[in-house]
Amino acid sequence: MGYKTISMIVTDAGTDGPALEAAAALAMRENAHLDVACVGIDPARYEVMPAGSAAIVLESGAQEARERAEALVAWAEKTLPSDQERTVVHGVVSAQMGLESAVSRLARYSDLIVATQPYGEGRTAVQIMVTEAALFGTGAPVLIIPQGDKTDYAKGFQRPLVAWNESDEALSVIRKSTPVLEASSHVDIVMVDPPAQSPERSDPGGAVSLMLARRGIKAEVSILAKTLPTVAEVVERFAREHANDLIVMGAYGHSRFREALFGGATRDMLARATLPMLMAH
Repeated sequence: MGYKTISMIVTDAGTDGPALEAAAALAMRENAHLDVACVGIDPARYEVMPAGSAAIVLESGAQEARERAEALVAWAEKTLPSDQERTVVHGVVSAQMGLESAVSRLARYSDLIVATQPYGEGRTAVQIMVTEAALFGTGAPVLIIPQGDKTDYAKGFQRPLVAWNESDEALSVIRKSTPVLEASSHVDIVMVDPPAQSPERSDPGGAVSLMLARRGIKAEVSILAKTLPTVAEVVERFAREHANDLIVMGAYGHSRFREALFGGATRDMLARATLPMLMAH
């Protein structure tokens, strides 16, 4: 795959187990360095309070965060294979208000970041913050591991699906996923209702297919109508019918604020995906 530094931000042993195991398997397969940052989040709420009590609240919150980080480090070390030499597990303390900047700093030099699916049972705002910080703050591709994932990451991906809409985000993730695409046996490029006014309307998907072909990647373009309520549902149905094992797509073509209010393909896919997703902004 060509990813030599793989990172993961761990915040919750109850939800991050599958993603941590996936990161370990990928690192083992690629003989890559795996960097696991176990973040203890300071739970203190900073509100107006008497001057004498401020220090007590701050210190108690910091101590709780340190203890949580230490517990996560112990859990991660127990979960990871003992024979994985190129693995570093370390604890970090962060206030929740500074979590996004902490994630960006910790993972910015990574080739690939592995993250837990941010929506679903047991998920909180923390998982959303970690995912968005990785996507917006590092420039690295992010591999999202879904709930109930049964992928054998030691074997790699054989039939990825690329969701193509001619956007900068989609092109960015294709470039950043070429190690995965080059190692696959077949790539499906899927377009849902291509824009009628596009400069590429005479041959939708042709240019990106040629770009991949020049790298030795066998790709096939499929043009789909939006026959279901959302683009995410159309893509998911295609992936199910064609035995795809990975979805590659650009993230947040619209602003996060707009997607939070009105929804969007990124948010829909993050909420409903049952396959691993490789995303980049």
